[in-house]
Amino acid sequence: MPSREPMSSVDRSWLIMDSPTNRTIINGFWVFDQPAEYERVLAVLAERLLIYDRFRQRIVETTGPLGRTFWETDPHFDIRSHLHHIGLPSPGNKAALQALMAELIVQPLDRSRPLWEFYLIDNYLGGNVLCGRIHHCVGDGAALVQVLLSLTDTEPNGTFDGGPKRRRSRSWNPLRPLFKGAERAVNAAVQLGGDLVTGGLEMLGNPEQWLAALGEGGRIAGQVTGVLTKLALMPTDTKTLFQGELGVAKRVAWSEPISLEDVKLVKNVMGATVNDVLVAALTGSLRAYLLARGEQADGKEIRAMVPVNIRGMDASPELGNKFALVYLTLPVGVADTLDRLFAVKREMDAIKASPEALITYQILSGVGRTPGELATLISRYFASKASAVLTNVPGPQQKLYFAGKRFETMVFWVPQSGSIGMGLSIYSYAGEVTIGVITDEKRVPDPDRIVQGFVDEFNRLLALARLPEAGESAKRSQEKTQSGVQEIPIQAEQSPEDAIAELLGQLRAAQDDPELHRCTALTKAGTRCKNRALPESTFCQVHR
Repeated sequence: MPSREPMSSVDRSWLIMDSPTNRTIINGFWVFDQPAEYERVLAVLAERLLIYDRFRQRIVETTGPLGRTFWETDPHFDIRSHLHHIGLPSPGNKAALQALMAELIVQPLDRSRPLWEFYLIDNYLGGNVLCGRIHHCVGDGAALVQVLLSLTDTEPNGTFDGGPKRRRSRSWNPLRPLFKGAERAVNAAVQLGGDLVTGGLEMLGNPEQWLAALGEGGRIAGQVTGVLTKLALMPTDTKTLFQGELGVAKRVAWSEPISLEDVKLVKNVMGATVNDVLVAALTGSLRAYLLARGEQADGKEIRAMVPVNIRGMDASPELGNKFALVYLTLPVGVADTLDRLFAVKREMDAIKASPEALITYQILSGVGRTPGELATLISRYFASKASAVLTNVPGPQQKLYFAGKRFETMVFWVPQSGSIGMGLSIYSYAGEVTIGVITDEKRVPDPDRIVQGFVDEFNRLLALARLPEAGESAKRSQEKTQSGVQEIPIQAEQSPEDAIAELLGQLRAAQDDPELHRCTALTKAGTRCKNRALPESTFCQVHR
């Protein structure tokens, strides 16, 4: 029998969240300066990628009330089934590549084989492109970037030194190095976060049981109560055109690279960070998009889910998901460019000081230990609090080579889950920054406009930073933004315990929602389901 190892609960949560309207697959591509050869690309993948056992393993799920999910070595593994060689339709330009990528990213990965594939795409601007698709359950963006970079060389004829030894997932608590000074609080939070979801339907039906656990742990980790209260009181995200029913079709876009030195100039003059500047430029772009579509933006805020890597800076590449999700408020309602930058900075600073990532990591872990329908319910509940997923992945500082050819540009798109219909990705490579945008076609049919809006907004920030009086203007704008901030207290008549009970009540109400058992996906026959309530555990042709 092929060797097996259990899938972690966090990894399984991403497997569960995969759906026809939101594939939880990380997609990206790399543009070569000269055409790469198929056989050499194949040889590099065989020599370097397959060092990691996960890329030889398929998923096996056992049935029954105690059913589990395993990684199992694929006895029929053939690497040629995972590297496809295709040509880009004429005229072989950026528009043609965008159309092809939009087709590829909605395709499911074959679960009878390891969940990854590459495409070597010829006829792009006289060269070719390597596209990679890896399921999120294999690893998060930070892990996969490190793994993919281990396939590269720093010179055209670089020699492979054997790379890391064949790697298996290992049991490791990523929270411990992050919170060394509060180990007891972390342990309490781990227990509390897990209890919210691992208690399943019984826990949701008995909030007093969970509140008792909250009270016990709260004596050790008072901040945990505050985070859970925030999640309980957080309303559904502001209604904008970014939200609504999703379809299967997606659209993708990406920017031409911008200089990281220019970004650093803005951040130094404005007293911000690189992340503050880039997120502020994206926020300004979203505001401009809303206005261009005739929607009122003034005074509005929308939220983005932001992945937070919790491995530690010097952790070695390790597959699996070791990240948490936090909610970042994007102040699209702020009209002034500098005011918007400092409003973003304030939100980013608040996230850094919050233990929210700790709690959401445990919620993700708990989702992976629950029955499929309850997991869907919980993930849908938390997805309703945001309009986008936003991620920033730092890449290498120099140009790299793969199969003897240099990568000129790297682009990737972060996947979404639940009802979220937009992903915003920031990636730095060799002194340049590229923005990738993926949207649901029903919500945003023209993501190119968001990309162009980002470029326009960044250029405005850069022009402001180059003004002689930029430093003083930034200081005045920051002081004005800070002076307008007011803390919004929890209503006096609602205790944290009441807030948590409200959260559990909302989850129980959603559990009874017949929409949980409805399907709006396309069937294999190409017709849409009737969207009628189906008996429990009964699914359409796609979801069967």
